[in-house]
Amino acid sequence: CYHCKLNMKEGDPAIYAERAGYDKLWHPGCFICCTCGELLVDMIYFWKNGNLYCGRHYCDSERPRCAGCDELIFSNEYTLAEGQNWHLKHFCCFDCDCVLAGITYLTVNDKPVCKSCYMKNHAVV
Repeated sequence: CYHCKLNMKEGDPAIYAERAGYDKLWHPGCFICCTCGELLVDMIYFWKNGNLYCGRHYCDSERPRCAGCDELIFSNEYTLAEGQNWHLKHFCCFDCDCVLAGITYLTVNDKPVCKSCYMKNHAVV
């Protein structure tokens, strides 16, 4: 078995994945996504750099995912903030929804807030 490295027993079912090559077989329970461990026996699988992936994690290896909407980001313009990727329109002030990409913001209780909302709603007077 390509995953667990144990010998396949004669007569046991085995999974063959064409994209991985003719020399690789898996036990049905070992045919899993390398990222989340999801069983891929009856699912669409992806093969990349010697690893099996479910659809979600293969796509995550190809494109960033927006922290705001959980969708893949196909645009060349997006922002990296608070250690996560965001569509430009999804990285917004928690109070007024103005777009924060490229401008100064502060965090209040781990939520981004624009400078004017911070001064108006959160700053000590």
